[in-house]
Amino acid sequence: MSSVWESLLTNLYFLKAYSKETIATYVPNFIDEAAYQRITGEPYVKEVS
Repeated sequence: MSSVWESLLTNLYFLKAYSKETIATYVPNFIDEAAYQRITGEPYVKEVS
């Protein structure tokens, strides 16, 4: 399942339709930190509240 999301988000990110912040919101539910790094090229950093 995550690979489908990952390829979709990768395409949206490449087309500048989604920002890194938008993609980061999907990390807890649909993709993981490693997928975020593959999509954006940057490591995922959790927001410290």
